[in-house]
Amino acid sequence: MATPDIRPTTKPVAVQRRGDTTYHLFANGELWTTGEHGFLCGYVMEAENLDFAIDEHEYELRILLAQAEAEFGL
Repeated sequence: MATPDIRPTTKPVAVQRRGDTTYHLFANGELWTTGEHGFLCGYVMEAENLDFAIDEHEYELRILLAQAEAEFGL
């Protein structure tokens, strides 16, 4: 397994854009966002599950944002 803070240097096997975010899926199953502050979103076993994986990732981010807003009054 790769180090979570080091994005793979290989060519992605799938690329998908959602709004302002671009997701790259690599052959090792890692799903990353791109850009200056790109990060590892999770792992995808099969490329045909990419849409579902991105939906779940974005759902989890919305939950975390709602929790932060409730806790810190953002």
